[in-house]
Amino acid sequence: MVHSVKTAVLDPAEARRLLDGIDVSSHAGLRDRALISLMIYSFARIGAAVGMKVEDVFARNRRLWVRLHGRGGQEHAMPCHHNLEAAIVA
Repeated sequence: MVHSVKTAVLDPAEARRLLDGIDVSSHAGLRDRALISLMIYSFARIGAAVGMKVEDVFARNRRLWVRLHGRGGQEHAMPCHHNLEAAIVA
């Protein structure tokens, strides 16, 4: 028997409220906003997000990109959404 599980997805207003609710007056708050932005805008799993290294954020053609390392050694690079880019460079 195969069980189907639906992953809850935030609607844009919920995502904005979540991000706006983070206190960014500290390094921890900036880190948390960048991490949650990464998961919201790239649909990254928590393991891929926290497993990122500095070199996994890079510039290509005047745009910021992120490289995620998934299960089984899969690697996926994608350009950043402009809101994600703002959170990363903050």
